[in-house]
Amino acid sequence: MKIKSLIVALAALLVGNFTTYAQDLNEVKKMFNDAAATLKAKNYAEALTMLEKTVDAAFNVDAMDIAEKAQRYIPQCYLMLGSQSGKAGNLNEALDYFKKANETALLYNASGTARKAKDAISGTYKTLGAGSYNNGDYATAASFFSQGYEANPQDTDLALYLANSYCQLKDFDNGVQVYTNIITLGQSNSRFAEHAAKAKEELTNHLLVKAQEENLAGNKEAAYATLETLINADPMNTGNQMYRLQLAGSHEDWDNIIAWGEMAAAFMATPEEQSEVYYLMAVANDSKNNNQVAVDTYKMVVAGDKVEAAKKRIAELEAFIKAEKEANK
Repeated sequence: MKIKSLIVALAALLVGNFTTYAQDLNEVKKMFNDAAATLKAKNYAEALTMLEKTVDAAFNVDAMDIAEKAQRYIPQCYLMLGSQSGKAGNLNEALDYFKKANETALLYNASGTARKAKDAISGTYKTLGAGSYNNGDYATAASFFSQGYEANPQDTDLALYLANSYCQLKDFDNGVQVYTNIITLGQSNSRFAEHAAKAKEELTNHLLVKAQEENLAGNKEAAYATLETLINADPMNTGNQMYRLQLAGSHEDWDNIIAWGEMAAAFMATPEEQSEVYYLMAVANDSKNNNQVAVDTYKMVVAGDKVEAAKKRIAELEAFIKAEKEANK
């Protein structure tokens, strides 16, 4: 009799616990649905509080599916609160919300919301720095842009402003690095191609000016180093390759012309461009009295306005080489 009573009591306890669990689970479901409705009604602050409470309650009853759903909505609340603050002109408050959106999105595996949050962060920093940039205060502008770039390196529009700010401040190391990063992104993903092309153009303009200034100041080695940086960043730009060779020619740096010439010729797109390079290399060898090498190189000048000059010099050198051989017999 006692055993039967114990079994009945245990069964009643189990039924009671299940009933309580079911009631708790239904309450959690209602909490989630109310929070979702509040979010849909665009009451983001209230929805955020309700969702956070829903997550806690769901964990208490092991309703993991509801907890995960509620968690994914939390970053969206922060994102929309940031958007509201930004529209109201409260940009610093907006940044706090956007950063929180990114943080919670990464925590809750909401990758789409994280991407939007990063775009919002970098966009806000771009807005904060725009006035200073337009007024030529590149130091202040760079302080804002750099924070946005750190948060979202794939915002290549912001990155262009940052790179130009650095170069305007003569901080070429950082400027070149950011430009190079943009170019690399363009090589791996076509959606960055337009900004990558602009990065190449701006980088070329900045570093050519820098090299010219260094050369005029009598520091040709610094100019060569600057052009080396430029060529490494954009080796397909044949104009940069040619400018370095011509600069070396103006200083009669024959060894540098010979050393750089073959690589430059390999990148030239037309026979005329290649012939221009070979002509400079032939002149360099000619000036160093490498007569046979000079002849062989002049013979590679097959197009453009240097062909006749190359033929004339070939005849002269071959006659000289022949006369020298006969004299040595």
